[in-house]
Amino acid sequence: MKMINRWIKICALVPLVLLAAVVLPVSAMESPEVVVKRTVDTMVNNIQKNRATYTADSNELYQMVDSVLVPTIHVERMSNLILGRENSKLATPEQKKMFADQFKTFLMRSYATALLEYTGSEKVIYEPINLAPNVDKVTVKAKLVAADGQSYPINLYMSNRRDSSWRAYNIEVAGINFVGTYRSTFGDIIKRKGIEGLINELKSKNAKLAS
Repeated sequence: MKMINRWIKICALVPLVLLAAVVLPVSAMESPEVVVKRTVDTMVNNIQKNRATYTADSNELYQMVDSVLVPTIHVERMSNLILGRENSKLATPEQKKMFADQFKTFLMRSYATALLEYTGSEKVIYEPINLAPNVDKVTVKAKLVAADGQSYPINLYMSNRRDSSWRAYNIEVAGINFVGTYRSTFGDIIKRKGIEGLINELKSKNAKLAS
């Protein structure tokens, strides 16, 4: 899990360019760039106003991330991509759901804690998006400039396919691909322990993060 821990530390500087705000009806669908910027503002404002509360009570932090961030991640699609075709075929519908639920909790708790490291001195610079008509997938490109001047390229992969808003299904930070990293790490666990073993390992990690 060393690579994943390193990835989380890098993403601690991203306040999270991981996604959106409220789900909007199709008639009022916002562009993916607007959606991302709104999320950054919402997450940053919440952290800056309530840092002491979140530091003292992790449940408050988890609830904030769960309400603002998680609903706008395409958890099912992301989970299926992480499992990969071969493992998805081997997993039962119940196992897929259990994995998605446990992964969502793991994601939310891991990155919620990382968000507290945001100081407000970081800056996100976005590239303009030319969204063609009837396109249902887009890559939002940005650059995170840290307080020390170091920059991290960010690619946020979003889709609104059969959906009422743009939601993210993958992200790449500083050349590290989110789905690819977890697919490799979790794939190794599945080879050794099976899908049930992976689910149980995530349950254990989530319990530790909650304590």
